[in-house]
Amino acid sequence: MHKWQVSGLCSLTATVLLTSVALTGAQAAANEPAPRKVNETEITPFVGYMAGGEFEDPGIAGGIGSDRDVKENSNYGVFFDFNADGPERQYEVLYSKQGSEVDGVAPMDLDIEYLQLGGIVNFTDNPRVIPFFGITVGAARFTPDAPGLSTETKIAFSIGGGLKVPVTDHIGIRLDTRAFVTLLDSNADIFCVSSTGNASCRIRAKSDTFLQYAGMLGVTVGF
Repeated sequence: MHKWQVSGLCSLTATVLLTSVALTGAQAAANEPAPRKVNETEITPFVGYMAGGEFEDPGIAGGIGSDRDVKENSNYGVFFDFNADGPERQYEVLYSKQGSEVDGVAPMDLDIEYLQLGGIVNFTDNPRVIPFFGITVGAARFTPDAPGLSTETKIAFSIGGGLKVPVTDHIGIRLDTRAFVTLLDSNADIFCVSSTGNASCRIRAKSDTFLQYAGMLGVTVGF
């Protein structure tokens, strides 16, 4: 075989190899998922189910039949999240409201609201399913639906976690489970009404903490 034939064959082989490598690289790049857009703000309206919470009857405090439980019921609200240090860490504002009833000899309707500030940590290793954990601190407000009874506002905090499931760049699903802890004075009566000559209270705190649990499902909109 002549030298020019060998040289031409070598050149052709090198060209084919380079072309093959280039095409393989381009195909691999095309198969890689496009990076998901990072949203700076997320708003998540949610609905859920809340359980727990216990008081006692001040007339028979500590005795048999003194417990007055808050009935399980649905809750609703909204999460606001703002990136603090990239999407892995976010500041969070939480509002939740439950309309329920306190059982007992004289049942009483009761609204329980939480307004909380805090933050969450997102574990973004898998962009399709993102676990998170968070802590918030704020207030709980108890509003009895009975004439003359006082509304009570107490310090509260929450600890929770769950999953975020992005659907598109701007829409996702959030699953959240959370414990709400409200600080009370176990020696104090609450929801009191006073009038000329007499005063009465409907409920006494059973312990120093009022504990509720909630599971919530929301749709996240990112900007």
